[in-house]
Amino acid sequence: MGLSNRQFDSIIEKYDNIRLQNNREQMRRADEVRSKIPGYIELEEKLRSLRMERTRARLYEDEALFTEQKTEEDLLVDKRNRLLKEAGYPSDYLDPIYQCPKCRDTGFLPESRSKCTCFIAAQTRLLFEQSGISDLIELQNFDTLSFEYFNDAESASYSNILNNARNFIRNFNSDYQNLVFYGNVGTGKTFLSCCIAKELMETGFSVTYKSADRLFKDLVDLRFGDDKNEYFSFIEDLDQCDLLIIDDLGTEAITERVKADLFTCLNNRDLLKKATLISTNLTLDELNRRYSERIFSRISSHFTFCKFEGRDIRMLKKFQEKRK
Repeated sequence: MGLSNRQFDSIIEKYDNIRLQNNREQMRRADEVRSKIPGYIELEEKLRSLRMERTRARLYEDEALFTEQKTEEDLLVDKRNRLLKEAGYPSDYLDPIYQCPKCRDTGFLPESRSKCTCFIAAQTRLLFEQSGISDLIELQNFDTLSFEYFNDAESASYSNILNNARNFIRNFNSDYQNLVFYGNVGTGKTFLSCCIAKELMETGFSVTYKSADRLFKDLVDLRFGDDKNEYFSFIEDLDQCDLLIIDDLGTEAITERVKADLFTCLNNRDLLKKATLISTNLTLDELNRRYSERIFSRISSHFTFCKFEGRDIRMLKKFQEKRK
């Protein structure tokens, strides 16, 4: 899917604003030239009239007249360009202004109506901005992945999980999958979640990242807030984004309302076949005890579990930094 309707509309609105600003600038330039170059207005009128006559000649299939008028038009254009140059303006000063000449600031190539490279770039920027994880993935991604703090056993275990993550990314568009990253604190769960998010967003998929604590607090605040549209938009994003990452499940204050919200979220996404990635420091037994049997059953039957083992990498890094 990539973009929701709301996200798509926000990009199109930016293109509309770009074209509006460029049209205003083009009009300003035309007024400037008309006021500064004597005879320019008359020349412009001749060109406009001649082009209308050429259109009629083409319509009546008068090729001789059409060719004659084309020669006359070329002479007028050359004269216009000379006037601009003599007044210190470039010959293209009055041409249409585009930030992207390929799509003419529409976002779509005129021949195929496929997305222009500038639209794809705008889409990627928007997906990163709205993911809730943009700052984090600048530091935590596959390019910064290191096994420096793993011993041999930890490296082997993490390599297996890494293979699962890469397969998840590789088959994301064709194979509906969900993941649970669980294990000790500081063993790389959030890091690998960020790696997955960055790779998917760079290929045009939408990712929403929420810590469990923030997710359920936002649901409560928006549900009972004054702006119902904001609440429904939030729910739409949770349901419709290509990948939802719920980080640190188990850190939120557990209530029956939280359990109901979690089940609804997981159920809606499963019905829509939208992928979810959950990370937690809880064991499987703790997950089962903390949440209802209905929730744990849904997770255990629809998710692939990846157990992170080993020492707390964050603590190892801090310890080594203190020793330097």
